Amino acid sequence: SRRVSAAALRQGLRKAHVEAFSGRQSAMAEEDETERTLTLLREAHLYSLPPRPSSGGWRCQDWPKSNHIFTGRIRVVAAGKQCSVRIEDPSNGTLFATVPVSNENPEISVEPVSDSSRYFVIRVSDGSGRHAFLGLGFVERNDAFDLNVTIQQHVKHVRYEAQMERQAEAGDSTGPPKDFSLKGSVSIALPTAVAGEAPKHRDKPVGGPACTGCLLLPPPPAATGGGGRRLVAYNPAAAPAPTPASAADPFGTDGDSWATFG
Repeated sequence: SRRVSAAALRQGLRKAHVEAFSGRQSAMAEEDETERTLTLLREAHLYSLPPRPSSGGWRCQDWPKSNHIFTGRIRVVAAGKQCSVRIEDPSNGTLFATVPVSNENPEISVEPVSDSSRYFVIRVSDGSGRHAFLGLGFVERNDAFDLNVTIQQHVKHVRYEAQMERQAEAGDSTGPPKDFSLKGSVSIALPTAVAGEAPKHRDKPVGGPACTGCLLLPPPPAATGGGGRRLVAYNPAAAPAPTPASAADPFGTDGDSWATFG
């Protein structure tokens, strides 16, 4: 048996890794190129158009009924970044016309008319560079809405991917993340209480009442002959002194007995 050197082994593993990565990239590219249907609308009508108006844009009321040329279904398909609107025969699926959608300016491909939300002017192409304009109309307003939203969502997705690719190529403009950790022997001094020292308190405000949030109630007013009550401002200096404990009992008894009623 022949021995394989470590360098040759590493080179073989590296080559296998590169081939596997390339295979995955090719599979992803093929998946992106796979055609997929974005929406399917059952009924639409095509019209031949009169000469383009000089001002005000296209108007569907200028299309006579005799200009109707085809009734089919609409299939919006996408393959990678390319999107197209296909008009098909609903009976057998035969392709009647194709509208390539421009990702830079989709209004050129599918242009709304100025007097209705159910009608558009489409730019059909035969694939060889020649194109023509046809009128497209829907019976249901929801179908026209779905067509418009589907195209807008595709264009928005393509533009977002292009922006992400540009940012990846240009690199992160914000630069590397900042490191706010402490370097070397840097230390932070925090104030601490000294042993044996009383904690410091905030100085009390000078002036003003001792209790600014307290509610002092005035004493009950003295009885008067008129039967009314008069509010008197409370004055601590004029308040009656408290009765000493040795004062006479108001009921005429001492502390050990009670008066008998009755």
